[in-house]
Parts: sequence; C-alpha cells; structure tokens
Amino acid sequence: QHSLRDDGFFQRMADGMVTLSCPMVGVGHWKEVREFLELSSYSSLPRDMPLPDGESSDVKNDGLSVDGKGNTQRGKRRKWTRKKIPYGEHPMQYVDLFLPTNYKDSKNDTTETNSHSQSNDPHKKTSVRGTVFFVHGGAWGSGQPWMYRLVAPMFLKLNFAVVIVGYRTYPDAPTIDNQCGDVRLAWDKCEHVLNELVVPIRSRNNDDDDGWVGNVIMGHSSGAHVALLMLVDMIGEQMKDFSSARPSNSLNNNYTKATNHTDKKYPWAPNYFIGLSGPYDISYHFDYEAGRGVEQISPMKPICGNSRENFHKASPVKRLLSLLGEQREETIAISSTIQQLTPPILLVHGIEDNIVPFTATADAGRLLRSCGLKQCDEIYLEDTSHQDVIMHIMLGGPAKDLVLDWLMQTSRRETITQLQSRL
Repeated sequence: QHSLRDDGFFQRMADGMVTLSCPMVGVGHWKEVREFLELSSYSSLPRDMPLPDGESSDVKNDGLSVDGKGNTQRGKRRKWTRKKIPYGEHPMQYVDLFLPTNYKDSKNDTTETNSHSQSNDPHKKTSVRGTVFFVHGGAWGSGQPWMYRLVAPMFLKLNFAVVIVGYRTYPDAPTIDNQCGDVRLAWDKCEHVLNELVVPIRSRNNDDDDGWVGNVIMGHSSGAHVALLMLVDMIGEQMKDFSSARPSNSLNNNYTKATNHTDKKYPWAPNYFIGLSGPYDISYHFDYEAGRGVEQISPMKPICGNSRENFHKASPVKRLLSLLGEQREETIAISSTIQQLTPPILLVHGIEDNIVPFTATADAGRLLRSCGLKQCDEIYLEDTSHQDVIMHIMLGGPAKDLVLDWLMQTSRRETITQLQSRL
C-alpha cells in the first residue's frame, strides 16, 4: 500500500478514473459539455491583450450573453478569455485564469462593463465584480485544474474573474506546507496578473445587482482544507504585524478602495471564504479514514506528517487556535483582531457524505465561531454526497443556488456595514 501511494500510483489511478468518467458525467448535460469544450478550446493569442512574459491566452466566443442574474440570453455576443499562467517550474504549478467580457446590444447601456471591457485599445481592462480563487480537491494526491473547469461559468456569467489553481499533489509535494505554499505562490502571482488585466467594476446607480462584490477563496474537499490553511497563514502574518485596534492593511478592508478607484492596483485580498465538503481537522479525519480501512493508501497521512502532533499543526482551525494562544501572551483583544482579519466564511456539506462526514464542517464551524469570527455560516444539504456538492456547482443544483445567494446577501450586508462606518 505504501509503495502504491508513495510512487504516485494513487495519483495516476485517481486522475485516470476521473478522465474515463467524464463522458458519462456529460450525458444529459449537453449545455455544460458545450461550455466545457469552449472553455478548453485553444485559439490564437489576441493582440488586444498585453500579458506578462511567459503567459499564454486563449479566447473563445459562445454567441451568448447573460443578464444581471446570470441567465443566458440569445442574440448577444459573449467572449470568455482563458489564460494559462505558470507560477513555478513544476508542470502542475500554474493557474487557469478566465476573464469575462460582455458585449451589450442596448444603445442605452452605460455600465462600466462596456467602458472597461477589452477592446482594440490594449490599455483598457476588463471590469469585474471580483475574482473567485478555486482550489480543487483530490485527497491531497490527485486532481488537475481542467477537471474543475466548469466551476467557472456560474461566476463568469455574473462578471467575476475565475482562477482555477493547479498545484503539486502527493508525492510531488511531500508535505502539506508544500501544497499550501504552492497555492500561496499562485495567489501572489494572480495579484500581479490581475493588476494588469482587470479593474473593480463600478455599480450603475448604486445598484448592488451589478456592483463590486469582492474576492472569494473557494475550495472543495482537500482543496478546501488547503485553501483554509492558506487563509489562516495569511491571518497569522497579519497578526504578527498587528499594532493597533484597527489595522489599515486588514485582509477584509477593501471596499473603499474598490468603489472609489483611488488605488490603481486591483484590491487583491480575500473578502470571502467558501469551503465545500472539507476535512478541517486532520486528526479526526485520520480516525475516520482508519475506520474505512483506507488510512494507509490515502496520501493524507504522509503529507500531513504521520503523527498526531503534526496532524494538529496541519489542521487550519487548530493552527488558528495556536495563533490565538501566542497572541494572548501579548494581551491583544482576540475577538476584535479576528473579526477584522477574517472574511465571512461559508461551509457547505452534504449529509450523505461518506468520504468526509458532515460533522467535519459542524465541528469546524463551532471552533471558528469560538475564535470570535463575526460570520461563519453552515449549509447542510440532504440526500447529497461528497461529489454531489461540487457537481452542483459545475452542473447546477441546490449547492450552486445556495452559495450564490449567500455570497450576494453577504456582499450587500458588508456594503451597508462599510457605508455606515464611513458616516
């Protein structure tokens, strides 16, 4: 079992099974198959879009546009732009970046989407409502960005940029900090690229339905674990530099910059976190895998350190608690610090999940709220398995609708709170 796992057999087997299952998944979902093919197609490099060195771009038109609620409309042109952007030397160290561009037919339409969308002017940028930074799952030992490409359309249709992160999996990444480090490198790379390509959208007549929302870190399964671990490390970096009751460089303090456009840089900071079917306590999940008899073939045990002590260190909530323990010695107001540095969090889980039990989300939510988080919500879906949640996001289903509703409602509350604080 160890040799099959450590020689990469698990990686090849899992990726191969997903590849073989793709045609079966597509049966009955012809619109999504078409979107997948369009998002995957290559075409010549557009001359109207300057890119940093080493980055490639692919453009595909689908002949469709969408209204403000993400509903498809015929008779209007839509272009999705795909860019494969490397951030390291390993073949898996790259991101797929998808940018929306809408072409409106109405002569009376004066939205910022028109004025900032890509055109023949190479200096114009795409206006976006935010960016979704998605980290795929695969039990820490498999998965590739192309498998999750259909996460993009639901957000592209709402004028978000979408990043699908590729990163080294076990055994190419021997430790969880290697994986987390890859995702952080991808995050930092995206800051540079997005500054060159996009600007925050300005809402029309202060209409929340088409205005700035923010940046979303989102992950599924082990990707949710890695993404939350990265977020906790980012919070830890901020806490070390914490010197006042209201830090000016708070991770979640970007609304003013985005709406006023006083800063030429794209406001690249996490405004929301969405975890789908994630295992957030590695020690607990090891026991669960042992009960299923898969703990020796699963990459989780070696990549997270092979011991209870290392399992605790690799658990994002436990890592956050340890940061709070360090800060207590410095007599900092814990709840105030956490509230300012942590974005709103949503954890989603299927009740029928037999890969990662839904109690993983329940326990994580309880512990996160005990740290003083101002918003940590949970959604539990009946008759929904582990893979059903991400399939809902890609192919349509309750999880997709609930996630979008939560994101938009939370954005409105955050906007109102920010406006009130400025009065």
